[in-house]
Amino acid sequence: MKVHFGGIVMRLRIAILCASLCAASADAGAWLREQGTGFAATSTGVTDQFNAQNGFYLEYGLTAGTTVGLDIDMRLTQAGQSGSGHVFARRALPFGGKGVWAYQIGLGAAFQDVAVTPLAKLGLSYGRGIKLGKYDGWLAVDSAAQWDFGTSVRSLKVDTTAGLTFNEHSKAMVQLFWTADSLGTSSATLTPSYVYTPERGRFSYVVGVEAIRGRSERYGIKLGLWSDF
Repeated sequence: MKVHFGGIVMRLRIAILCASLCAASADAGAWLREQGTGFAATSTGVTDQFNAQNGFYLEYGLTAGTTVGLDIDMRLTQAGQSGSGHVFARRALPFGGKGVWAYQIGLGAAFQDVAVTPLAKLGLSYGRGIKLGKYDGWLAVDSAAQWDFGTSVRSLKVDTTAGLTFNEHSKAMVQLFWTADSLGTSSATLTPSYVYTPERGRFSYVVGVEAIRGRSERYGIKLGLWSDF
């Protein structure tokens, strides 16, 4: 069932646009936030076909064992505007080994122009520290299944991030985003990025390029802000 409610969509769009102008950070993964701390992340990307995507991510350590957050994205293409937003809770899984595991449950809504439909997400994440030469880094794999109850579309998503810390002001990472849905469409995006943190700055600045392969090949740039709080 679809709910045509322009006010909800407008508020969601305003929240995304405001997020694109304020603080942020995108670390996700299986790691839980320390209680009482958190981070936010915002990003804006534009492709060579003038498609645009804005994203906002926020997470907060509610307790020592539970991290809660908000994840919003909006896409603007020649076909119109679409996107989704959901709140989530993440908890650790008691698996052994060198890495950490966590599961995540989310509820929210997706929109296509003015049509809004409810959705649910279930995710599984893995993370671990890595080392390359003298540099420390991290590896994170986030997988999720999503159900759109209005359109009955089911989708799978796997995001992989590998990063290295060169010093307290400089990081680099490579991300691979893969998604597929029950309609038979799929896409993969490769995004290498550089992260710079000024000595006295509140934010870290992210600059990256994107190579997207789906129904067509596209290339773009991606800018972002990170901030811990």
